Amino acid sequence: MKKLNEEIRVLDGKKYYGDAWMEKRGDLYVLHLKGTPYDVGFQHGILMRDEIRNGVVKRYSDPINGGVKTRSLMSWILTQYLNYKIFKPYEKAQPRDVLDELKGIADGCGLPFKTIFKANHHTGVSMNMMPVIFKQNLKKFQKLGVQIGAGACSTFVATKEATKDGKTVVGRNTDYGGVEGWPKYQTAMFVEPEEGYKHVKLGTAGILLYAPGMNEKGIVLCGHYMIYEDITPKGWNIAAFTDEILRKASNLDEAIEILNNNPRGASCGFVIADGKTKDAFAAEVSSGKATIRRLEDNRLVMTNMAITEEKRKIDLVAKFNLNEGCPGRYRRLMQLIKKNYGKIDPSLAAEFMGDHIRYTTQTERTTYGIISVADNVNSIVFSPEDLKLWVAAGPAPVCNNPYIGFDFKEEIKGNQSKITPEILQGYQFEDPNKLIGQQKYIEAYYIFESNPKQVDNILELLREALKYDPDEIIYYQLIAKYLLRKGAFKEAISIVEKTLSLKQSLNEKAHNYLLLGIFHDLSDKGQDALSYYQKIADLIKQEPEDPWFKINRIIKAYAEKYRKKPFSKKQFNDRSVSIDFAQGAGIE
Repeated sequence: MKKLNEEIRVLDGKKYYGDAWMEKRGDLYVLHLKGTPYDVGFQHGILMRDEIRNGVVKRYSDPINGGVKTRSLMSWILTQYLNYKIFKPYEKAQPRDVLDELKGIADGCGLPFKTIFKANHHTGVSMNMMPVIFKQNLKKFQKLGVQIGAGACSTFVATKEATKDGKTVVGRNTDYGGVEGWPKYQTAMFVEPEEGYKHVKLGTAGILLYAPGMNEKGIVLCGHYMIYEDITPKGWNIAAFTDEILRKASNLDEAIEILNNNPRGASCGFVIADGKTKDAFAAEVSSGKATIRRLEDNRLVMTNMAITEEKRKIDLVAKFNLNEGCPGRYRRLMQLIKKNYGKIDPSLAAEFMGDHIRYTTQTERTTYGIISVADNVNSIVFSPEDLKLWVAAGPAPVCNNPYIGFDFKEEIKGNQSKITPEILQGYQFEDPNKLIGQQKYIEAYYIFESNPKQVDNILELLREALKYDPDEIIYYQLIAKYLLRKGAFKEAISIVEKTLSLKQSLNEKAHNYLLLGIFHDLSDKGQDALSYYQKIADLIKQEPEDPWFKINRIIKAYAEKYRKKPFSKKQFNDRSVSIDFAQGAGIE
């Protein structure tokens, strides 16, 4: 495949390559791309060469070490295993158009194709390995970085009587790792394909994965990570379905046909809305089937767990209550829609996507279990009837920044958007100190992702965050886990004990009891440790009837394990004490 032969030109603040161009608008990059899939990819790659190399591609292309150099033999062995079991089957299964676009990006930016391919398919590792971890208990995968967890994306659709003017409104948050690099190089890609419908995708430099989008027919698409037992790498992944639907679907039936008539190699979900018909559906997609869920009372919500009973049977989050944030964000969005029924417009949608109220406690929180999680990397509001969209731009959580307006019809012509309102302001904190605390937490998150060995710097920032927001339980938990690694067990106990008087969910309290049991085990206070493990068993007896908010069964399993055999320093690789900024403190 020949590389394109043009020269880069810079004129009036725009960088041109043939018919393609790029400019920076505030904190957002805007790309205009045109031609075959390879052309589109090559233009993307050459116009954003530096941004791709400095962004999240390096991190995403290395699912074991996150781009951090290592000479570990086990890491090398596992990398080869994943290449053989995951990446090669995925590459063989993807449609030619997506492969050509990724090859174009690689050629344009000068990185190997395998690097760009892996970066755009790295979630396939956790999608495919999660069921293996559960079924075969392969602890070595956890020790080397393949973690038990769930995504935190959120999408809602409201239309007809639910909205202020009867028009369809879609709100979308993408929540993901790479919290510094993704927002820094967040990109709106306006594409005129040689074949298919013109469309826009919102991603980051070099990454098409989880790129929400809208095409010229008013079809909006938003993808979600799921953890289903029914998964194989021998099918299309999320980027392939996103591309196919945006280029070829002019209505919902055509989108469903694309989902049903092509091999599915993803454990995922899609929300797809049609502005023309004021209709939408959610597709819960596994290798075996795409299960369709329709609008109810003119609204629809998706997070990162199945809602249909058919898929909940194979959904690990639902079966084991792995992540309180998934049902919490779902219920909170439904709560906001109900409260504002008949009044929803793009401005309110931006407030929804930046919302900081945790459903289970109804308190303002900053990091996890809320719609506006700390690792929110892009947030968009769509008005598909008008072909308008607003994109939040700035540092994570991106949804707490102003949303920049775009008129798709004008943008695709190369004209500057004139849109009312030009900016959506989004959510405003009830307690400004929480915002300051969150900013300190995000600084610590940046360091954690780039150099996790800088423990003292991370701890200092977490302690500062706690000073501004002494009600945020996750700050206490993370500080305690770092103190654990320093051998400061007594101080770790004192930190976690302070959380017990704070308002929190049952899952948070169970997690705190588990930590206290572990820290007392390490302090040779076995009876005290047993009393905390027993408290978890007592909490389970108080669980709500609502199956969505039972206590995480992983916490229960660890408590039973350590009751039989006390926790020791040899178990520092257990998920019970892992440090995970994305999933709260790592286990809830």
